[in-house]
Amino acid sequence: MTKQAPETKTEPAPPPAATRIPLRGWALELARRWNGGTYSLFVLHGNIFDLFPVQNGDGVSYVPLKTFLARRLFPERACLLYYDISGGLTFGSPEMQKRFFEWLEVFDAVENTDFHQQGPPKTFLALAPLLTRFFLKAAEDDRQWKGVTLVIDFPEKLIPASEESGASVEERINLVTFLKWASAPELSRIDVGVLLVTETASELHADLLRNPHVAPVRIDLPDAEERLRFLQAGWAEKLAGGKPFADWSDFGPADLAARTAGLNLLRIQHYLAEAIRNGIRVTAEHLAASKKRLIEDYCQDLVRFKDPKSGVTLDRVATHTAAKAKLRELAWLIKNGKADVLERGILLPGRVGVGKSFIVDCFASECGLPVMELGEFRSKWVGDTERQQARILMTIRALGPVIVVVDEADAVFGSRDSDSGDSGVSGRVFAAFAAHIGDSTLRGRELWVAMTSRPDLLAIDMKRQGRFGLCVPLFPAQGPDDVVELFTVVAGVKKIGLADEIKKYIREHLGDRPLTGSDVEAMLTRAKERAVLAQRDDDVQLADLEEAVNSFIDPLDPELLALQELAAVLACSDRRYLPERNRDADRASLMEQFARLKLRAGRR
Repeated sequence: MTKQAPETKTEPAPPPAATRIPLRGWALELARRWNGGTYSLFVLHGNIFDLFPVQNGDGVSYVPLKTFLARRLFPERACLLYYDISGGLTFGSPEMQKRFFEWLEVFDAVENTDFHQQGPPKTFLALAPLLTRFFLKAAEDDRQWKGVTLVIDFPEKLIPASEESGASVEERINLVTFLKWASAPELSRIDVGVLLVTETASELHADLLRNPHVAPVRIDLPDAEERLRFLQAGWAEKLAGGKPFADWSDFGPADLAARTAGLNLLRIQHYLAEAIRNGIRVTAEHLAASKKRLIEDYCQDLVRFKDPKSGVTLDRVATHTAAKAKLRELAWLIKNGKADVLERGILLPGRVGVGKSFIVDCFASECGLPVMELGEFRSKWVGDTERQQARILMTIRALGPVIVVVDEADAVFGSRDSDSGDSGVSGRVFAAFAAHIGDSTLRGRELWVAMTSRPDLLAIDMKRQGRFGLCVPLFPAQGPDDVVELFTVVAGVKKIGLADEIKKYIREHLGDRPLTGSDVEAMLTRAKERAVLAQRDDDVQLADLEEAVNSFIDPLDPELLALQELAAVLACSDRRYLPERNRDADRASLMEQFARLKLRAGRR
């Protein structure tokens, strides 16, 4: 007998006019794999704490995952079992429990045990052999036990991801049990299956995930169609006392569905319930602020949103002419929907203070896209790093179009080689980032921007084409014209007027210095401070600037700055983005110079 497809089951006694909601996405994938009859063990991971639709008479209700599995995918199981290390073994219904205990009584008589009186063991180590015997009995008598499903919550507590040497004996036994269930020919022939439900698959032991008998199924955040169906289900109007959307929201269901990308259904429900019950009208401003808060909460404040600012464009960026031209081209492609030719990622290297963050902010505002900035998500607690990374990547995947900014990218992404003592966490984190950023199906929905002062430390896997193959380096001022432009732009932002004599002084005395925007800002701030103390407010005079320039000391090591600048030159993907003095330079000579600087820096 082959396994029966969950979607072929019929829920008990639906109204004649009622039709079941078609399976889609992850549920359809699970049903097809189940129907194939070649898998007995499945791993459900991702958005497991959400709401899912089931038919409820003539309408639709939204229920947690376990209820969805019982009512929609497995409504006619002979036995539906649930297990977690806290609650032990539970059952889908009292009738299922009664039948299981009848079998348990027979088992006790044969094995001289007393489980039907005391109840099944609570620990999985003791329960697993009993379940194995039960599965084999179901395989022998498939007419009586037609359809047996075991759902295990929090399996990462039973078989956590760890090095073989660090796993306990109990964890090793649990892993072998799951692998034996996955490959058992008796279970694959009949309608018996085991579902492991975890938020992050990478928290499970790698041997299980690599096994060809195990079928992983990812539950993504809901797409626009799923969000629209949810908002049209009628629960929001009931919550509002029967009032239609127009009475308490500036948006109808279709607009709300589009604007809530990146949220799961449960958080949409929380947001609308909070707004309705507190008498707060759903406006664009309120929705945007709440959405950011909900996503940041979901990602445990490991991401930060920056809104596009009106009037802030690349025109406010001084120098960086080649970089601005390329970023303007990308902005035009984004605004005109030319997603098929967009890069997946942009690498922006440059020495500290050169203005990497500012140019990204201006670029994002010119594109009109939201900007999500990744924070430090690594944790000292076992499993937290992978869980947090999975939440962030799942949110980014659902949120697009979005610009994802990663500062200090060489540290955030890490490398393929795991650090000693971290049980392979660094390697798994790097692999997850590499796989996600390299996913060409997300082209045009996500634009990753990586900033670093040491692109040489970024793993070569990340710098290949299809990930961060486009490298646009940023450099300090390259001559008097650049220096004057920097002072003029920064002075305009700080509302400082520069007289002709000041500009002449800047050109003659500072024009040959490789200044950055942060250097210029520091000098002008000190000059304005001197003017304010002299009760001249914004009237900065030449003497003020001269005093600020003469007292200014750059505390940064010039050799380290030269190392960072040379690293940016060597990482560049197109000679048009380089200063003239570097465009035709001998690359071998530059690499030798870089190696010498790197060696000297390492000795300090």
